[in-house]
Amino acid sequence: MFEELKKKILKSSLLWSIILIVAGLGLAGWNAMDAFYAATGYVDFATLEPDQIKSQLVDANVKESFGCYLEAYERNTKTNQTRTTDLYYIILTGDENSADWRYMSVKVPAQYESRLDDITEDTYNGILSDPLLLSGKIKKLDAEETSYFKSFFREQGFTDEEIEEETLPYCIDVFASKASMSSVYIALFVLGAILLIFGIFRIAKVAGGSSLKKLRKDISAAGYSESMIDSDYRNAKSFDKKGTLKMGRLMTYYISGSDARAIPNSKIMWAYQNTVTHRTNGVKTGTTYNVMLFDEITPKGHTFPVANESIAQDMLTLVNTTLPWVVVGYSDELKKLYNKNRSQFLQLRYNTCEHTAVEPSNSPAEDSPVGGQP
Repeated sequence: MFEELKKKILKSSLLWSIILIVAGLGLAGWNAMDAFYAATGYVDFATLEPDQIKSQLVDANVKESFGCYLEAYERNTKTNQTRTTDLYYIILTGDENSADWRYMSVKVPAQYESRLDDITEDTYNGILSDPLLLSGKIKKLDAEETSYFKSFFREQGFTDEEIEEETLPYCIDVFASKASMSSVYIALFVLGAILLIFGIFRIAKVAGGSSLKKLRKDISAAGYSESMIDSDYRNAKSFDKKGTLKMGRLMTYYISGSDARAIPNSKIMWAYQNTVTHRTNGVKTGTTYNVMLFDEITPKGHTFPVANESIAQDMLTLVNTTLPWVVVGYSDELKKLYNKNRSQFLQLRYNTCEHTAVEPSNSPAEDSPVGGQP
C-alpha cells in the first residue's frame, strides 16, 4: 500500500515539480544579474567602454543630449486621444576622458522631456549642463527603434559607414522609480529561487518517503494498525482514474499535493455534492463537481473534485449505504443546523447508531435520498 501510494504521489507530483524547477531556474537565472546590481549598486554608465555595453542596470549622469528622435505614445480608445509616454534622446557613451565613445540613446518617461530639451539646447549652444542622473536598464533597440535611430543620423549627414562606426543600437530604458524597479528585480529573483527549491523539495520529499508521514499519523490517530489499513486500502473503491481518491470501510484515502492522507470514516458527520457552474460574460464555460465531506477532525470540511456528477453520486451512494451515521445530502436547513446547532445536527444520525461500516444490503440508510446540493 505505502509503496503504491509513494509511486502514485511521485507520478502525480513529478510534472508540477519539473514545472516549478524549470520556472524557478528561468526566473532566477533571467533576473540574477539585475537582482545582484539592484542589491549592490548599479554600474556607472560612464565607466563602460563600447564593447562592455550590454543588458545591465546602470546609473547615467547625462550632461549632453543631441535631440529627440522618437516618441512613444498610447491612445485612449474611448476618446481617441493620444498621450506621450516615453521619448528617445541621443546621448554619448563614456565621459570627457574616454578615448573611445559612441552615440547611443536613452529612453525616458515623458516627465523628463522638459529637462532633456533644456540639456539639448545647452549642448548645441556649447553650454555644459548640470548632470541629470538617470537610472535604468540597457537594452538593444528593436527593428523599428533602430530604423528611427539611423534616420536621425542620416538627416544629420552621416553615411551608413559612419553610423556603423560611431553609434551603438542600444538605449538606456530609464525607470520612473529606481527603488521600485530594484525591488521588482530582487523579488523576481527570490521568487524564482523559492520555486526552484520547492520543486526540488517536492521530488526529494516523495522519493524519501516523507510524503507518507501524515498518512501514518492519520492511521495511528484513528487507532488502526498499518496491516488493517493495508487490507482496507486494497479493497477500497476508487473514484478517479489515478486512484488518488478511494473510500474503504475504515478510512477514506486521498492525495493532497505531495502528501497522502486518510480520514477515519467513523468521524465523518456529513457528505453532499457541490456543483459549480462557471460562466464568462454570462456564457456557461463549464461545470465542476465536488464531494464535500465534513468530519470531527476537520469540521470545516474537505473538498474532493470528481470528474462528473455520476461519480459524485456513486461516492455519496456508497457513503449513504455503508456509513449509516453520516448525513448525506444538502439543504439550507442542514447547513444552518450544522453551523449553529452542531449537537442537534449530530442527533440526526451521528449519535444514533454504532460507527461500524455495514454491507449495503444490510444498511438501514440504503433508501435515504442522496440528492440535494448547494
